[in-house]
Amino acid sequence: MEGSSIVLMEKQDGILSKELGSYEIETGIEYIYKAYVEDEIVYLFLTTNVDVDDENYNDIFDEYDFEGHINLGCQVEEVEEEYNPVWLIKTDFINQHDDMKKKLNDIIKYHAEEIKRIYEKLGINPL
Repeated sequence: MEGSSIVLMEKQDGILSKELGSYEIETGIEYIYKAYVEDEIVYLFLTTNVDVDDENYNDIFDEYDFEGHINLGCQVEEVEEEYNPVWLIKTDFINQHDDMKKKLNDIIKYHAEEIKRIYEKLGINPL
């Protein structure tokens, strides 16, 4: 899939209040569920690119390796109340546009590779 852009908005008191930047995402935009910035922290919610059945839901969480995100300086949490598996990736907001763009792309690229690895291991066909 060709890249596209993500707009990060500042969230104050539960309301998206202003645009902080628009960032080109080279690959994996389909994995982004939602994103915003609150208190200088980026909250990036990533999911699967297809609906998964109940039997694979927990297996996908179990197989997901957080290490790549941790190595990028991020915190990772599983968000279990969604229909498909969702991970909340938290990282510091970077005011320098190119650095923030690179960070977002590194996070999303790792996630996409990890989901593809899990699909292959579990025999999930994403088509």
